[in-house]
Amino acid sequence: MRFLKHVAAMALLTLSLLTTMKFSANAITRLKKLEGFRSTAYPDGNSSTGAQLYSTGYGHQIGLHEHELITQKISTSKGVSLMMADLAPLEIQLNRDLKVSATQSQFDVLGLFGYNLGSGVLAKVISTWNSTHNTKDVTDQILLYNKTHDNKTGKLVVSPTLVARRHEDVALFNTPGTGIHKMAVPLVAVGALVGAYLLLT
Repeated sequence: MRFLKHVAAMALLTLSLLTTMKFSANAITRLKKLEGFRSTAYPDGNSSTGAQLYSTGYGHQIGLHEHELITQKISTSKGVSLMMADLAPLEIQLNRDLKVSATQSQFDVLGLFGYNLGSGVLAKVISTWNSTHNTKDVTDQILLYNKTHDNKTGKLVVSPTLVARRHEDVALFNTPGTGIHKMAVPLVAVGALVGAYLLLT
């Protein structure tokens, strides 16, 4: 009986690990290439109040409590550390909020999209996919985010770099693959494992 209890517990743990997606090594490599590395801070848009914002490393936007980074020269390892810290909540957001089956490539694209535009914009795309279950609706929405603020005028202008990036996002999003998101796991199997564990506890 004790053996069966341990088997059920391990099955539950394994199921949990298998159904939580992570950003792939390819996604990290692509993000580094897209963002490029800068060892010193640079102007990167404005806040909602008009204040100048700065970024450093691999596109890490310097927060209110990171003012020291504005004058610091950072190493590539520090840049990677900041990037991974920024990716972590996006990974959590996708695993928590996405209710459809996603391929690894789709998961990666959405994560890097969120890194570029923020969790709020990512939430809108997730909501679209959850409500329509239509990948074309998702890619059409992704293509809309091709503008940046002009540093001189503060106005939004189409960025050729972002146009190319969004089209690359869509191409990768549409890459054939098998959906492996947690919602693809049959709920019957989950219920059976939980039931077995409870009976054996």
